[in-house]
Amino acid sequence: MTKGTFGESLRRERELRGISLDEISTATRIATRFLHAIENEQWDQLPGGVFNRGFVRAVARYLGLDEENTVAEYTLAVGDRQSVPVWSGSPPAVTPEQPWLAWIVAAIILLALALGGWFGTRRLLAWRAARRAARAAAMSAAVSPALPDVPPPSSPAPAPPSDVIPNSNPSSEAPAATVDATSAPAPNPPAPELFELKIEADKKTKVTVDADTSRVFDGTMKAGENRMFFAKERFEISAKDAGALLLEINGKTLAPIGPPGHAGKVTLTREALREASGGGN
Repeated sequence: MTKGTFGESLRRERELRGISLDEISTATRIATRFLHAIENEQWDQLPGGVFNRGFVRAVARYLGLDEENTVAEYTLAVGDRQSVPVWSGSPPAVTPEQPWLAWIVAAIILLALALGGWFGTRRLLAWRAARRAARAAAMSAAVSPALPDVPPPSSPAPAPPSDVIPNSNPSSEAPAATVDATSAPAPNPPAPELFELKIEADKKTKVTVDADTSRVFDGTMKAGENRMFFAKERFEISAKDAGALLLEINGKTLAPIGPPGHAGKVTLTREALREASGGGN
């Protein structure tokens, strides 16, 4: 794809739908200057790396375009490739007098691979179990609460003895019992919608994530790694390199939590996001 083709095509798709850059900026929370830079292919005015791809994906989603194809066209236009670290070292030399060193090196490598696979499998299974449990809890909480139990009818009063003359005055009869409708317990309100947080790392950095009152992640994310987290009320995210992370909350791309190469920390609450979006979750 030649220079100018990608930005012109994206601008044409937007104008065909009658959508302004301000509308896209309001919906995706991407600054208008970044949207201008994408359409004009002024790549030096963008943050670069994973942020550029996140911006292009968010714009494509809002315009109803195929996200993966649009990102692929962007990558072809800008020549953006995700860097993959390649080990360029050489294996340790083994002298004939030390044949056991080769066996030790091989055993260490095999042990590291086995531990890495075991640890990765456990994390994957735990993440899937937590996601299924969160979805099940949200579905059960959204079901309407059952009606309160109605007390069984009381047994009829015993008939008066035959030698007692009943009172014939209707006005002296006891009034019928009435049920106070206000005494019935009010149904519980439906549970709030869960937060869905997606974190994508552009390069290796130390990350911690707290969901509500629990720490759900404390470790290192590698370049190209994606993680999903869920919470009811708040997230607290911190990173050693704030510019290495791209955050999405409920499908909406957020601004970087800090400048590249510096530590950053952000707290996302339901109330703050509701105020920022004008009342929505």
